[in-house]
Amino acid sequence: MAYYEMLYIVSSSLSDEERENVILKLRDFIEKNGGVIEKEDRWGLRSLAYLIKKEEKGYYVLSYVEIPEHVVKDLKYFIKVNEGFLRAMILKKEKKPAQEEQKGGVESNV
Repeated sequence: MAYYEMLYIVSSSLSDEERENVILKLRDFIEKNGGVIEKEDRWGLRSLAYLIKKEEKGYYVLSYVEIPEHVVKDLKYFIKVNEGFLRAMILKKEKKPAQEEQKGGVESNV
């Protein structure tokens, strides 16, 4: 399995419930195909730099997923055919990002 960073934009014209359903469908698709969502950050509603499908705003979600490499093509197709998504970007990462630094004071090498 490979590790990916995925940023996708969900349509702002959807209601909160519909938007949640679109995100859940994507999560289910990933899990049914043997993937694991390591982390998901919801950035919320933001203005787009330019119109996408005649929309000025979109709901941004950043996810870190571990999925088999052959599933990426199907994942891109899934996002393309579902109307709730405006755009998506999937980047392959070499390794998982480092876990949060240990909480505590700053160490120095003095």
